[in-house]
Amino acid sequence: MPPEDLSDHFAAWHDEDLVRALKLDRDDYEDHYLEKVAAELVRRSVDPAVFVDRVEISYNAAEAEACTIAQALEKPAEDFPLWHALSFTRYFGDSLVVQRELRSWLVSFYADEVYAFSFFVADRPTLLDLLRRFLALEDWDAFARETYHLDAWKPLLNTRSARYLQKVATALADEDLPFTVRTPVFTRQERGQLALLVPEPGPATIVLHRLEDHILDLYAQAEEAFAAQALTRELQIYAELADYGINNPAVYYNIGSALSESGRRAEAAAAFIEAASLGLSELDAQVRFQARRGPGGLGGLFGVVGGLIQAFKMDGKESEDALRPVPDYIEDIELQLERLLEHLPDDLVVLHGLASIASIRHDVTKAIARYRQILALAPGDEAAQRYLAEQQDN
Repeated sequence: MPPEDLSDHFAAWHDEDLVRALKLDRDDYEDHYLEKVAAELVRRSVDPAVFVDRVEISYNAAEAEACTIAQALEKPAEDFPLWHALSFTRYFGDSLVVQRELRSWLVSFYADEVYAFSFFVADRPTLLDLLRRFLALEDWDAFARETYHLDAWKPLLNTRSARYLQKVATALADEDLPFTVRTPVFTRQERGQLALLVPEPGPATIVLHRLEDHILDLYAQAEEAFAAQALTRELQIYAELADYGINNPAVYYNIGSALSESGRRAEAAAAFIEAASLGLSELDAQVRFQARRGPGGLGGLFGVVGGLIQAFKMDGKESEDALRPVPDYIEDIELQLERLLEHLPDDLVVLHGLASIASIRHDVTKAIARYRQILALAPGDEAAQRYLAEQQDN
C-alpha cells in the first residue's frame, strides 16, 4: 500500500483505534501492517505507553480511582491485608481482581465486566510483573497456567471468625489443597460471614474434620482439667481454644471463671464480656458492636473486648419502660462482673460491661448510674457521653 494510500487509510482512525490495534488486537493483524500502524502513531507523536498509562483501581469494591500504572503497582503492598481485594482496570476496559490469599495471590480476569476465570500467583514479585504487563497491554497469558472457575466451587465453611477460618486455611494449605475465601464485601451476607470455597469438597472435608476432632478433644481435656481442679492446665487448654477463634460463649465464660479463681480479675472481666458479646450477637442480628481493639487470646487480655453492646433493638411488642428479658447466662455474667467490680472499682472495662448489659435490658436507671461512674473516671468517654445524651433527648 503506497504511503499516500496509508495516509488516507488511517485518516479515519482515532489515536485510540491505532493504539488498540497495536497493543490489544495485534494478533488480528500481520506484522507488516502493525509496522504501518506504529509508523502512523510516530507521525502523530503518540506514544502508546503514555497513551494507556491511565488506569483505574478499586479497593474492596469501593469506588474506583484513576491513577497511573506505576501508582497502581504500589497498592498490593507486602503487608496487604489477608483476603482483601484490589480491582485493576486497564485503559480498554478489562480488569484483574487480585485478592491476597494465605500463601499466594488469587487473580480473577474480567473481560469488560464479565467474569472469565481465575488463577493463583505464587508471590508478590510475580504478581507485580503480571499487573505491569496487563495494564500496559502486553502479553500476560503465560501467568495463567492453571485456571479455575470460582462459580463452580463449593462452600466448605461459613463463619464470622477470621481466626478459625485462618486455622482451617492453614491446614488446607499444608495439604496443598486449593481454596479461597469470600468476604462479606463480595458475598453480601448480612451476618458478616466469611465463606471458604474449594473446588472439590471431598479432600478438604477430611482436613476440616480432622481439625474439628482436635477441637473436640481440647474441650474434653478442659473438662478433665476442671474435674481434676488443675487450674493452670485448664487455662492453657482454653487459651488454645480461644486461639482457634472459636466463637463459643461457653469457652470465654469458662476462661473467665478460671481466671477469676486464679486472681487474674481484669482478664476475667474481659473474658466474661467476650462471652456476653458472642452470646448476644447470636441472638439478634441487630446488635451493634464497638470495634474490637485486639486479636484476642490470653496474652492480649482478649483484646479489651469492648465488643459488648451499645444498644439492643426492641421488637416493638415491649413497653419502652419495661425491662427486656435476657438469657440466664447474661444475668450470671452480670453477677460475675459485679463481684469483680468489688475488687476493681475503677476498672473501665468492667463498668462498660455492666453499663452495656443494663442498656440491653433497658434498665435505664442502672445504665445511667454506670455511665456516670465511667464519666467520673474518664470524662471524655464517647460511649458514656452518647448514651447519656440519648437519654436526655428521650
